[in-house]
Order: sequence, then structure tokens, then C-alpha cells
Amino acid sequence: MLIELWEKLRGYDKWIEATATIQSSEVDQEIVGHDRMGRSFYEWRGDEELVWTDSSGIQQREFIQVGEDSPVFRLYEGKSVRIRYKPEHPSEFYVREELAYRIKRIKHVSIGIVAIAGLVGAGALYFFRD
Repeated sequence: MLIELWEKLRGYDKWIEATATIQSSEVDQEIVGHDRMGRSFYEWRGDEELVWTDSSGIQQREFIQVGEDSPVFRLYEGKSVRIRYKPEHPSEFYVREELAYRIKRIKHVSIGIVAIAGLVGAGALYFFRD
């Protein structure tokens, strides 16, 4: 699977797995663009404070910002999520579910771009044929 390959390439597979708890969660609405009529359209974002105890017994607190389609966005205070943190720097962490979500999102955007490029290319070939 693509995510396991990414973890190996980035060295995440050697990071320590832990369970983090959502300590606090704030939701904000952000303008992400405007339509042709000048109306704004919005996207929800969440700032999640994660708390976990590292292998030295020290409690770590870090924030992660997630979009509204993220699986982490749907979690609320008191819920837990699996993370991996860097052994030498326990404040450096990643959430596999968030990474999987971002990879999936990039894949969908890439497919859309390739499809549009193919349609434009096919249209150009038709228009400029002999």
C-alpha cells in the first residue's frame, strides 16, 4: 500500500506508536475562494490539541490543524487517536489517518488534473487535425 511505502521512505515506521487524546478542539470557518458572483465559499478547519505520554513518561502537547473531511476533524475532546512520534524529538509526530486522508485527496486531485489535461489534449488534436 502507498502509505506503508511513504512511512518507510520518511522513516515513520521507526517512530514510536502511541495513543494521543484530544484535549481540546476548536472549529473555525475559513474563506477558501469566491464564485463568479463574488460570493465567498467556506471550509471548516479544526485545531486539535493532542496529548500523549512519551516513552520517558513525559506528557507531550501538540496541535494539529485538520480540514473538515479529515477523520481527525470528526473526533472531539476525550477521544483518542493513534500517532507515531520521533524518538529523539517526541514533539514531532504524525497521525496516520490524517496522512492517509491527505494522500487520498492528492490522488483525487491528480486524477482530475490528468482527466482535464486529456480532454484538452484530445480537443486540441481534433481542432488542429489536417
